[in-house]
Amino acid sequence: MIHQTTTQDARRNHVEHRTLAEGMNELHDADQQRLEGITRVLAEIVTEQQRLNEQLQARQRGSQAVRIYRTPIRRRDAPTRHDLAGASGWTGDVLSPISRGRLVSAAAGAAVTLAAQWLAIITAAAATIILRI
Repeated sequence: MIHQTTTQDARRNHVEHRTLAEGMNELHDADQQRLEGITRVLAEIVTEQQRLNEQLQARQRGSQAVRIYRTPIRRRDAPTRHDLAGASGWTGDVLSPISRGRLVSAAAGAAVTLAAQWLAIITAAAATIILRI
């Protein structure tokens, strides 16, 4: 009788397990469909955002004002002078935009070089201190 009860319990547990497994599979399938739907919606949103971004960029490019750069007029009677930054004797300009850019680039390069050398000195000093300890 114990064997029969155990067998019946095992069959009942097996049926319950199968029912739970089928229910879990159905839930998994439903979740998978929901996730696929969400993925499609997100893809549509990203596509729409990219399209709007492209339109905005096209509008910005179209609305940018055309810049007119003035050309300095050189005085023929004045001798041409050049300073260290390459500025010339153009009337109305202390430094031409190109010379100003070169001067700023040189200063930035010097600052980076100085910072790198300072970092190397500090690193060497720290390594020396660590080695002495």
